[in-house]
Amino acid sequence: MKPLILIVDDNVSYVERMLSILSEDFNAAAFHTATNYEDATALINELNPQIAMLDINLPGKSGIDILNFIKQSNSDCRVIMITNHAFESYRKKCLELGAEHFLDKSSDFEKISAILSEMLAQSN
Repeated sequence: MKPLILIVDDNVSYVERMLSILSEDFNAAAFHTATNYEDATALINELNPQIAMLDINLPGKSGIDILNFIKQSNSDCRVIMITNHAFESYRKKCLELGAEHFLDKSSDFEKISAILSEMLAQSN
């Protein structure tokens, strides 16, 4: 069964860039995307992804709200926060809520593949 990875970010060009790289590195995975809380939570309920990659700043409810939703309803889904708002207060809150990683979009992009590899290996 293909691992399911959900990417939630309202920056479409960033998501396209990420998908072009990750789909090559992880051709055995199925990637799904959402741009807001409502679509993300619907996909989480429908697909039960192994990993969710969440931006913090989204229209309406935030990626932190999605993290809360995941931890309340789907404890098996592992979470990576990826944001341009890499403030220590956000990092601390996200890690306390159960995110496994907190990455800065501008400086940690090249770490995403290695982190996903590690997380998928642990899931098998």
